[in-house]
Amino acid sequence: MKLRKEMIDFLAGRIVTTLSEKELIDYSDDYDGVMETISAIIFEDLSVEDNLNDEVKVMLEKMGEELDKTNVNYRKMFQMVKQKLARERGIIL
Repeated sequence: MKLRKEMIDFLAGRIVTTLSEKELIDYSDDYDGVMETISAIIFEDLSVEDNLNDEVKVMLEKMGEELDKTNVNYRKMFQMVKQKLARERGIIL
């Protein structure tokens, strides 16, 4: 996860404050619930990329010998595979 829980909560707080200042939401009854929902959305969004990274790592590990034989740059291949999978799945990175 690129962000710690504290940073996610901070971002959620800023989002809630901004939306409230622009009178786009009214959280007067359930501030904690709104914060929790927005934090969960941010966490879920970040988890999508983490899961994609894990999947790419597994794929490249399975291709380990082949990558070694062809002298492919692992980092470059990782980014290429990640971008391809993200594009196929409609994931915005």
